[in-house]
Amino acid sequence: MTTSKSLGRNTFQAIALFAAILIATAIIYVDILLLDSNLGEQSLVEFSQAGLILLSAVFFALGARRQLEQRGYLALVSTLFLCMFLREQDALFDNIYHGFWRVPVAVVAISGLIIVVLNRATFRSSLHRHAQDPSFWIILIGVFLLIVFSRLFGSGQLWHNIPDQPGLAGAKTVVQECTELMSYALICLGSYLSHRYGYGED
Repeated sequence: MTTSKSLGRNTFQAIALFAAILIATAIIYVDILLLDSNLGEQSLVEFSQAGLILLSAVFFALGARRQLEQRGYLALVSTLFLCMFLREQDALFDNIYHGFWRVPVAVVAISGLIIVVLNRATFRSSLHRHAQDPSFWIILIGVFLLIVFSRLFGSGQLWHNIPDQPGLAGAKTVVQECTELMSYALICLGSYLSHRYGYGED
């Protein structure tokens, strides 16, 4: 990659990262201040979270379809993100019966793993290739922020040890949901950049 091309790409990624943070922040402000939301299941923040992780799955699914030499790895990431999307729809699936979300997640996971196994020869090299790209680390930071920080910081055990104050439960919800939204925004941004630049192509 030439110096001018690399500089242009880095500039674009920095602008895109800044835009992703601004958009996520704007969604939070609109939801709380304009829509007077409590960030429940039908909130703009929740819908945005679902949309972002679904879009992330689509970016990797498109890559798996078009790039046979990387199909195993890309299919695995797409499967993971699609399972995360389905898990976010647990309230919708509960209309069938409580915990039904496990059924579509199991179907998607098994289907995705079959594709991965059939294309296992393309997995390791593709992972190594993608790991050299900055977009990979944007995704990884988003995943760690979602799974580790958001879950631990939103833990009831932590908040129960804070002296009870009016609005504390609402504050906990805002902190956790907004952290999750930022996590999904980073995952989606990294997925888009990965797709745009060929998942680590030179």
